[in-house]
Amino acid sequence: MNPFSFVTQPVKHVADAVIMPFKALFVVGLTGLINAMTYQGVWWFKWVALGMGIAVLVSFARAAKTLVLLALVAWVGMKIYQRYGQAARQSFDDWVAKTQPQAAQVLQALRTPRAETGPGTASS
Repeated sequence: MNPFSFVTQPVKHVADAVIMPFKALFVVGLTGLINAMTYQGVWWFKWVALGMGIAVLVSFARAAKTLVLLALVAWVGMKIYQRYGQAARQSFDDWVAKTQPQAAQVLQALRTPRAETGPGTASS
């Protein structure tokens, strides 16, 4: 079992929802062609079409569930950030500055945009 399946499963569900209709079209078309070439009074490929239609609907449902869950997580994250975002960030920055001054300098350097160096400026 893949240890990263918890992370990759949502991506697989959405990709399956996009790819599955094409797979179904290919399988139904191929079985329809075989049925037409070997026709003896029974169109049996309709059962293949029914099964592939169910598979397409299931893949759409899985993708919809994944997208709704991701939208819910994004909404909750936005609400948490609106409620605690700036205050929590300032509290974290104060804690880092108090406990590890070098880490505070690193955080400050990462958060400030770098100045553009032009052709006339000297860089070391």
